[in-house]
Amino acid sequence: MSTRLPLDIEIYPYLLDHRFEGKAVLPAVEAMQLLAVSTQKHLPGTDIRYIENAKFDKFFYIEPYTSQNTAPGTNIVEAFNEIEMNENGGITAKLITKTRSKKAGITRVKEHAVMQFAGDKSDIKTFSLDTVSGQIKKGFNISSDKLYKYLVPFGPAYHNISDTLFVSEKGAIGSIQAPKQSATSNLKMPMGSPFPLDAAFHAACAWGQRYLAIVGFPVGFDKRIVIQPTLPGNSYICLILSVNVTIDLFTFNIWLYDLNGILFEAVYGVQMRDVSAGRMKPPQWVIKEV
Repeated sequence: MSTRLPLDIEIYPYLLDHRFEGKAVLPAVEAMQLLAVSTQKHLPGTDIRYIENAKFDKFFYIEPYTSQNTAPGTNIVEAFNEIEMNENGGITAKLITKTRSKKAGITRVKEHAVMQFAGDKSDIKTFSLDTVSGQIKKGFNISSDKLYKYLVPFGPAYHNISDTLFVSEKGAIGSIQAPKQSATSNLKMPMGSPFPLDAAFHAACAWGQRYLAIVGFPVGFDKRIVIQPTLPGNSYICLILSVNVTIDLFTFNIWLYDLNGILFEAVYGVQMRDVSAGRMKPPQWVIKEV
């Protein structure tokens, strides 16, 4: 049996910098944070820092504000958190919206994100930065300016890979600066600042453009473990290692460290895919010659 909780999403200006084909979309990291806060409020004992089997199948468009799901005269988008208790003790949470066709009078439910707050915990697989950073840095490098001008054309709020991004066939490594978030300082962030993990997805996207000639977006992951929440205004290092590549999907593991090499977060089995049906193409200069 499921419980459907109202979820009013306030669209802060910085969110409009996160775009797909020119339209603002809610970042996956923000969807996770919203579901975590809502679920923990409804079920206070929920451990929200361990997530399994996440899927992000449909974009949640947040612009313009004149959609059926927007309260009149506001920048609040109406959605729902659909919660279901699992047999293994875990909790499934889904971010959904409802729209009603004026002509047919039919209400349609769209599922944008789904994840499980797991009852069982498995050991964290750590990985030393020193083990592979030297190898990766011998590969191809991309300046932050070129990354956000040509490869990840988001607005300035999401320009958070702060220096050169290094990529090799093995993976990627880069420095991340989490913004101070003056616009979101009053928001609850039990899973930490959403920007570092989002920036790690940018690095994975750049890798896919370099080695597969694919502009990939995250569509899911196997596990996410927040060891310590990342903090606004702090600097981090993302390490991304390629796990598997198929004809239309590539998979990574991601680790987020602070500048002292302390692990803050790990995400395993991150799946990236071209969701533009081939409309988005990498620039020729980034594609590795075969």
